[in-house]
Amino acid sequence: MKIPLQHAIVARLTYKPLTGIWYRAIATVFLPTALSASHSRTVPGRFNDGSVAVPSFPVLYLAEDPLLAMFEVQALFGSPTPGGIVPNPRRAVASVNVKITLHRVADLTDLHEQSIFDTNVQELTGDWRGFKLRGPSTSVPLPTGSAPTQELGAALYAIPKLEGFLTVSAKLPYQQILVVFPDKLQSGSSIKHEDQDGNVYSLTF
Repeated sequence: MKIPLQHAIVARLTYKPLTGIWYRAIATVFLPTALSASHSRTVPGRFNDGSVAVPSFPVLYLAEDPLLAMFEVQALFGSPTPGGIVPNPRRAVASVNVKITLHRVADLTDLHEQSIFDTNVQELTGDWRGFKLRGPSTSVPLPTGSAPTQELGAALYAIPKLEGFLTVSAKLPYQQILVVFPDKLQSGSSIKHEDQDGNVYSLTF
């Protein structure tokens, strides 16, 4: 993967609006804050490299269907084939529906868009955790630091007015997830969740 200069990314990426229902799987204890992404600033993820010492930008991960959302948070293991799914008995997780209206989204499931970064699906869905686990005490000590996907996320976050991007799920690589930058929502954009009691939680700018 190669991150081009910022002006080259801006000039070559294609942006599109995106509306519809997406899904997020979260621990049941966090249902009252279903749309919160504050924790992502200090917990590293596939596309952002945050820590308590050096907080990163917030990201909100959404899946295209409830089943994929469960796989993304490791509430389910295996593959969605008859007899292939194994639930994680240690995770109490619920899937919530999220209605999104975004005006400027990049699509990294598209092969042309991937070529801008000289990347592919295998890189986008590959190892990123190992960059924080490798070191002098492991048999494979390098590479360490930020993962290429985290550098990619930072480059996309830096694009003016870009609200998020579509990419390939690392758990079910024939499906897609949506990565939203909640602090970059533009005028008229929104992210909303309505619970079973009719309470509406929203991020609207």
